[in-house]
Amino acid sequence: MTAVDSASLPVVGVVGLGLIGGSLARGIVDRGGEVVAATRSSAARAGASGAGVTVVKDPAAVVAAADVVVLAVPLSVLEATLDEVAAAVRALPPGRPPPTVTDVGSVKVPIARSAAAAALRGAFIPGHPMAGTEQAGWRAADPDLFAGGRWALAVDMPVALDHWATVARMAVSVGAAVVPVDSAEHDDAVALVSHLPYLVAALSAGLLPADGGSSLAATLAAGSFADLTRVAGGHPTLGAEMATANAAPLAARATSLADRLSAAAELLVQAGAAGGGVEAGSAQARLGSLFDAGRLGRQAFDAARTGSAPSPQSLDRDGLLALGRRGGRVVHVGDAGPGSNVLMVHAVEPPEPDDRLDTSALADTSASAAVEGGGGAGSTDTGAGR
Repeated sequence: MTAVDSASLPVVGVVGLGLIGGSLARGIVDRGGEVVAATRSSAARAGASGAGVTVVKDPAAVVAAADVVVLAVPLSVLEATLDEVAAAVRALPPGRPPPTVTDVGSVKVPIARSAAAAALRGAFIPGHPMAGTEQAGWRAADPDLFAGGRWALAVDMPVALDHWATVARMAVSVGAAVVPVDSAEHDDAVALVSHLPYLVAALSAGLLPADGGSSLAATLAAGSFADLTRVAGGHPTLGAEMATANAAPLAARATSLADRLSAAAELLVQAGAAGGGVEAGSAQARLGSLFDAGRLGRQAFDAARTGSAPSPQSLDRDGLLALGRRGGRVVHVGDAGPGSNVLMVHAVEPPEPDDRLDTSALADTSASAAVEGGGGAGSTDTGAGR
């Protein structure tokens, strides 16, 4: 656990003390910060009080006490909670600076629009910590859940960079690196790397009880099936809530994957054709290209965990957005006064493309798969290069 100067931390208010809100509260308290929180769960209230969190009766009390308010509630009640918090902000006495408000939901466009309608736009920073487990509730809270992870923070216009910096410092204080994002681009990206895996996990795990030989299959299942389906055993409503909230981007990603699976299935039929021959050999080669593409994709994922040594940079809103788009991240944020147009940050740049991944083979296998197939399965995008 990284030591943090507690004097530099804002008073953090957390509404909701499940896995994410509870982990954030515990992480800040364990690092010397002050947390005030509200939750409907009596078990979470008792646990949080015992962990050093000041537990208050409702979100309005959180707003009155905190410098930054984090909405850590399920997506299904996020917008209603935002409205409640916005009303409490408007009811603050004259002279009391309003807190910065952020959230931890996995879909950003809807809540950003709601914040604009609630007149919280400049002081609301859409956020999404890319962390979690298949567990839920206060009992699963881990003060080191965010350490070494990524925390997406939107810089949508009209962003107030002093408020953005406040939330970014909070995220960094619990060990996360901050990735500046555009809300719509974020939702499209997490449809691929978060929501689609949830969907695939659920569908794959659902095949087991539907299979006539499920007892044998379950007995034989090992690491690959366990890794693939881990999140399918998690919170009973989280997957469906995420999928519904991000329906259009996820539908596009799911359609792309379905096309690739269909093409792979056709290639498998050809590869397994009785008697083998040229067609079977060609199909087997093209199947190999799909696995090659997967291996290269995994290499790209692993490479994205690396990067340059942190370097100081002076970035405005466009500069922050460009940093995130190229795969960079912020690991330290300087102070920013009201109306600041530029932030002093320490940023980690992504590795150079030549060092990160040789994509030439990926492009070659994509082209060969399309050309060699001629028609049928070969004319369907196998996904090796998209």
